[in-house]
Amino acid sequence: MLRKLLFSSLFFVSCVDAQEHDFPTILSCHASSDKPGLAVSIEQSGKHVFKGALGVADLNTRELLRVDDTFQIGSISKQFTAAAILQLAENKKLSLKSTLGDFITDIPVEYASLTIESVLSHTSGLPNYNSDTEVRQRWNKYAPIDEVINVVSKMPVLAKPGVDYAYSNTGYILLGKVIEVASGLTYSEYLQRNIFSPLGMKNSFVVTKGVSSKRIVKGYTSNRNAPDLYVAPENVDRSWIYAAGAIASTLDDMSQWHRGLSSGKVISAENYQLMVTRAKLNNGESVNYGFGTDVYPISDQPSYSHQGQVPGFMAWSVYFPSHDLLGTVFGNNDAVHPGPALLNMIARQLNLSPAPIAEKDITEQAKALIGTYKGADDTVMTVTFDNGQLSAKNGNGVMQKLVLRENNSFSYECTEDYYQLREQDDKRLLVPVSIYMGERAPLVRMEI
Repeated sequence: MLRKLLFSSLFFVSCVDAQEHDFPTILSCHASSDKPGLAVSIEQSGKHVFKGALGVADLNTRELLRVDDTFQIGSISKQFTAAAILQLAENKKLSLKSTLGDFITDIPVEYASLTIESVLSHTSGLPNYNSDTEVRQRWNKYAPIDEVINVVSKMPVLAKPGVDYAYSNTGYILLGKVIEVASGLTYSEYLQRNIFSPLGMKNSFVVTKGVSSKRIVKGYTSNRNAPDLYVAPENVDRSWIYAAGAIASTLDDMSQWHRGLSSGKVISAENYQLMVTRAKLNNGESVNYGFGTDVYPISDQPSYSHQGQVPGFMAWSVYFPSHDLLGTVFGNNDAVHPGPALLNMIARQLNLSPAPIAEKDITEQAKALIGTYKGADDTVMTVTFDNGQLSAKNGNGVMQKLVLRENNSFSYECTEDYYQLREQDDKRLLVPVSIYMGERAPLVRMEI
């Protein structure tokens, strides 16, 4: 009872059937009230299933995160950049077969010849400027976009167009400039007039010179070796991130964005399909990316998504079309990926993992799982059941509590990834199943 009262005093939550899946408890596994944290939203068939926030928006003032706070969304911005390009194509301002050189002067010849289509899908062969030494020495200060392009375009291309997939922030910076030349507006102005305002996204904007950062929660970074020590993130002026990832938004605005994009309010249904269809290489092989969108299955379910990271922030937005479910999560610590928190909630909502067993007497179900299991890489797990508690000890002797689940399965606490006991060729196998990555190599129960 005390724990439930504590949740109610610290969470900013609105939900439908949240108690059925206990989403607040899942959120508390991934965030706490005294550290930078998370804001998460799940909606299905146009109705919010859960919306909650847990954590600190500002460590100095100790102000708590709220569900309507504004976060930087990083590379999820690429969805907006791609949609803007497609809008301009629909308005005959450009063609997907146009080249970068048709709109941007003074870039290397190998850059200028690349088609907009190939840049959108990261199949152009362009490099990623993030690792460039000269860029990193300069990106702490504001620079006009032409200066940014002059610097980031000095890196050689990695391959010929269509040969391979290579994620390129450089490419999306160049697409931002294409938008400006084709429209006669700045990138920020274009999005405001043609996407944010028409969709009613009142709290979304491009972080750029002259935009007050007071509208955004504070971003932090932590050291993996000292996770409770928070420092200011690396200073990267957002002029160096631009159309590749400089948008800030809210959970509600991201909902408006998805509804507008998928319903034909932003671009045509045909062009939306281009965004969510896997691009193809010259050899006919498909890549897990469309235009501004990751396209791949999660737990055998089709999904359209994008993650984002900029100094101080991480975010992930994912849509499952078969279930009409949209999930979005923001975090204000760039060292902790917020995806697992969201995916654990989605797994519960869509029954992607075996349900936890709630019966008081779990003895018979637990007995079937007891034993020592060994993997091909010499991984060892010993499952025990003592005093009504199922537990597992790894090869280092660390004991952890387990959650018993249906279908001869169990998981560790605070995760929907699970292990399932199966029989094959007279052997008992313990198969690890990741909600995100799928099945992994099994462990075999050792006979006594």
